[in-house]
Parts: sequence; structure tokens; C-alpha cells
Amino acid sequence: MGVTICLIGLLAAAVMCFLLTTTGLTRRMGLFAALVAGLATVGVALDPVVLAPTDPLLTIGSIPLTLPSAVALSERVIVVAVLLSGTVGLLALALTAPPSTIGFGALFGWLLLSLAAALLSWIIPPLSFLTPLSWVLAVVSVHGSLLAAGTQHEPDRLPGYLIAGAVAVVAVSSLIATTALQSPDTLPAPVIVVIAIIGALTLAGAPPFAGTRLDAVGAPPLIGTLTVGVILPSIGLGFIARILPQLPPLPDLASAVLAATGTLGALGAAFGALRSTSGRELVFWQGAMQAGLVVCASAINDPLAGLAASALLLVIPLHAVTGGLVVAAIERHQGSDTLDGTPAQVRLPLTGVLWIVITATATGFPVSWSFWGWRWLSEALVTRLVWAIPPLIAAAVIGLAAGLPLLFRCWYGRSGVSDRGHEQILGGLVLAPLVLAGIVPWLAWPLWLSWSPFAPPILPAEPIAWPFVGLALAIGIGGWFLARHAVSSPSLNTGEAVIPTWQGMGEILGWPVEVANARTILTLIGRGLDRVATLLHTVMIIFEQRYYLFGVIVALIAILVLMAQ
Repeated sequence: MGVTICLIGLLAAAVMCFLLTTTGLTRRMGLFAALVAGLATVGVALDPVVLAPTDPLLTIGSIPLTLPSAVALSERVIVVAVLLSGTVGLLALALTAPPSTIGFGALFGWLLLSLAAALLSWIIPPLSFLTPLSWVLAVVSVHGSLLAAGTQHEPDRLPGYLIAGAVAVVAVSSLIATTALQSPDTLPAPVIVVIAIIGALTLAGAPPFAGTRLDAVGAPPLIGTLTVGVILPSIGLGFIARILPQLPPLPDLASAVLAATGTLGALGAAFGALRSTSGRELVFWQGAMQAGLVVCASAINDPLAGLAASALLLVIPLHAVTGGLVVAAIERHQGSDTLDGTPAQVRLPLTGVLWIVITATATGFPVSWSFWGWRWLSEALVTRLVWAIPPLIAAAVIGLAAGLPLLFRCWYGRSGVSDRGHEQILGGLVLAPLVLAGIVPWLAWPLWLSWSPFAPPILPAEPIAWPFVGLALAIGIGGWFLARHAVSSPSLNTGEAVIPTWQGMGEILGWPVEVANARTILTLIGRGLDRVATLLHTVMIIFEQRYYLFGVIVALIAILVLMAQ
């Protein structure tokens, strides 16, 4: 009942924001939206666990239709992380708006609807008739949020996330319909399951469909990261992480192909981050790299891999919203987040420190909770797919190097400025639990991971990893002192490119990006299908509205066959 009240509260608050879209003060509506999202976060976290199964309202085929129920303890922390990311993003947007600005109620309404869709997708079974509804609501609300924020799309092309959403809804609907039409003791065909997983990958913007995220590059940083960085990945990847343990293991070939897609896709996303031209694009590619890891971990039938999938899935929304906060702070103080090699007017030391932690979180560096997810995934790959470990290590190293240009932009400038704004405070509050859990992973065990159905008897965090954590802390403290004692350079010519970037190397090594962003391959396939369709049209146009000619040809063929006999 508690999660149902939270869901209704989000929907009611969205309606109120829509009603006040032209008359309400922007900051007040944003604070109201953040308050409702925060209350929903607390409500989900404190909702009592219901051990007894919920009686279905009705049964359609072999699928029961039930009301939303309390989130399982093994998934509750992930749902809380998604709602917390939305709360922080809404609060930051509200504080950014001038106090006297009127309007933009539709923006907060769409964002609240997207959070409601994400919550709905987690409080219902994966194979529910409400699952396609939640996906449709998420895609429509994401598109509405980006349009309300003034995002410009190409006039003659649909945004990639809309096409991905349509494909995902059709794919998951086919799986649900097939399951409903079968008897309760019959499992869906592996082909239908794979099609549904591909649909979930497209919705999440995971490799090889990471290019759908880039359609939000033109949006404000926080709105772009909240929509395609938090909402859609949490729904798509959450479906994959929840549905695969409920089904029999995939065939070995399908499991290996899916794991290879995630592994090589993570490597391709790291190369995509290497060639990024802006901070927000870099954040999107980092999120795609983490999505590839979740896909790889979910595809492997191993308890440690399942533990890694849950651990890495938790990090994705928190990384996205903190990355959006950092890019928003850079834009507010420096005017642009472009990575073109030119130094900025001002230095942002605290923002640079936050970016170090964010990059470490994305790449599994031993200072964040994601380190343990990377480690457990590597241990599972040793016994399953050992060849996938080198690409993962390469992805981590390349992803870490790709984050350096934005760090240099924060730390290298003409003059210093006090950057202790709301973005830094909120970002620090979000990252603090990840760093604490990375240093002391035993805190997450009794509250979350021990409730997973595939959890081992004790937390697999041996003391052999402690030196790595200590080294990471030493590097972080050293970076903090470097940031505090960095000297400004008033003699710098701001038009001179002095900050190193990797874009040239990224362009030369651009072919691995195709593994993560298959837009070029899909475009070529589309052109080929278009040519085939044109050829068929040319053949068929001969008989268009000339039925007598078609009849004569059929008669001649019949006569020739008779004569041949």
C-alpha cells in the first residue's frame, strides 16, 4: 500500500505542475516537485515488507494481474537510488531557477511522470501487463521533458530514444503475450526472450544502442542526465536484471553473445568517451559503459555475476545525476562545458574533486562502491568467459583517461572562484554513501545484498583488496591538496589550446565505438532494405492496376507447364 500511495502522489504532483505551468513560480514548483519525490523516496525505503503473496485481481491467460506491491529488499536500495537521483535533480533545477521566473511547470510535471513510470516498472512483476504501460509512460514523459526544456531535434528525424522506446514496447509486449497464451508450466521460447532483452537494451541506451543517449546532448545537463541517464536505463536494465534470474538459463551461445555484447560495448563506450566534445557527452558515454557491464553481468549464470549486476545497477543513476550536477556547475561558472583544449576563465577545484570521484565510480577505481561490482564481475568471468577480462580492464583504463580533459578544465584557469554552490553540496551528499560503501563494503551487506536470492553466505570482500582502497584514498587526498594549492595563470591566452584532449586519438580509433553505437551499421542496413524495397516496387509497378496483364502472364505460364508435360 505504501508504494501505491507514493505512485499516486507522484502522479498527483505532476498534474498540479501541469495546471500551474503558466502561472506558478518556477522555483516554488521545483521545490514542490523535489519535496514530493523526496517523500516518495522515504516512503519506498520505509514501506513494510509483505511476505505473503498478493492475490491477483484477475488472470489473463497464465499471467496474473496484481496491484503494485512493496519492493523486495534485494531491489529496494536500487529503487531508492533512482528516486533519490530524481529528488536531487529536481532540487538542483529549482535552486538554479531565478526566484521571480514564472512557468516551466510542464517541465517538472514531465519529470515527475518519468519518476512515476520508473517506480511503476519496479513495483510490478517484469512479466506484467502493466510493464508496457510503464515503458510507454517513461518514453513519452522523457520526450516531453526534453521538449519542455527547449531541446532541438533534427526536423526530419525522430529522436533515437523514441524509436528505441517503440521497439522496446513491441518486444516486451510480444514476450508478455506469448507467455500469457501458453500454459502456466510452459516457458517462453528463448528467441522471444532474446528479442525482449534486445528491446530492453534499446530502451536503456545500452551497447550496442548507446547512440540513443546522444539525442539528449542538446538538453540542459541535469535534464539530459535525469531522462536518458537515470530513468530509461533504470527501467531497461532493471528489466534485464530481474527477468533473467526468473527464467531458465539462456543457451550457452546466447549467454556468450550477450556477455560479449556487454563487454565489447563497454570498451566501445570507453572509446566514445575518449572522443567526447563536451562534458555532458562524456557523462553519457560513461553511463553507457556501466550499462554494458550490467548487461555482461546479467548474462552470466553465476552468483557473483548476479551480485555484480545489482551492485553496478545501483551506481548508474547516482553517477548520472552527479555528473549532471558537475557539468551544470561548469556551465554556470565557465559558460560552457566544451572540451576543445582551451583553458577556462576560472578554476573550479572542488568541482574537479567531485569529477575525480565520479570518474572513479564509472571506471571501478577502488574508491567507490562500483569497485566491488567490477571485482565480482571479474571473478565470475575467470570461470566463465576469461577472454572478457582484458577488454574490461582496457575499458576501465581508457574511461579513466577520457575523464582527464574535463578535470583539467576544472583545475586549469586564469583565476580562482568559490565553487561551493548547491551543485557541489548536492553532489557531495550523493557521492558520500558510494565512497563510504566502497571503503567499508560490509555496510551494504545486511541492509541490501544479503537479501539477494543469489547472495553467498558472507560478503565476498577479502582483505586482499584493502591496499587498493588505501592507494585510492591516498590518490584522492593528494588530488584534493593539488586542487587547493593550484595556482592561477593570469598570463594565459584563453584562445590558446593548452589543455590536453584525446579527441584526435578518439577519431583515429573510432571504429570500436561502432560496437557501442551501432547507428552507422543500422543506417547501412536501413539503406540496404530501402534499396530492396525500391527494387521490389519497380518489379511490382509493372502490374500496378494492370490486372489483365498479370492474368495473361499466369495463363501463359500455365500453358507452358501443360505443354512441358
